[in-house]
Amino acid sequence: MPRSNRIHPGAEVSRQFSEFFDRYAQEIAAAVALATGDVAAAEDAVQEAMAKAYADWGRVSQMGRPDMWVLRVAQRKAIDAWRKRHREDSLHNESPSASVPDVVQRLWVTWGLASLTPADRMLVILRHRDNLSVDEIAAALRKPPNTVAVALKRARRRLRSLLKETDR
Repeated sequence: MPRSNRIHPGAEVSRQFSEFFDRYAQEIAAAVALATGDVAAAEDAVQEAMAKAYADWGRVSQMGRPDMWVLRVAQRKAIDAWRKRHREDSLHNESPSASVPDVVQRLWVTWGLASLTPADRMLVILRHRDNLSVDEIAAALRKPPNTVAVALKRARRRLRSLLKETDR
């Protein structure tokens, strides 16, 4: 029986997804880690989000920005994990353990990001670190642009207030 040089459709999907993963996984994990304050949880969330993307790659790959879809899924998973830990910590009255590298932690202290909610941190990061427009953030989070604009304005106001407090 002659061997075929034809690539199996599954192999092409795997190649495409592998390229996507290599290009975006670390970037998405960094954004989620900055938003949640937990590098390990961010990496776990990104792995879960990437697994969901791979399972439905035919649909996800056709989106305008599949990386934004993965970011949104990872963000939700990481925030859910953060909330769960936060509830458990408050139930046990234990102080949360820091698992973030010192460099990132210093940035949070300097910028006051640690005191913002994960959702607010994500908005600030997407707008100011990743230079996404309000419309792009709204599309990525599947929220109306006006809702994102108002939430971003409030997050900035809280951040400014926190930074003024640390300057005193």
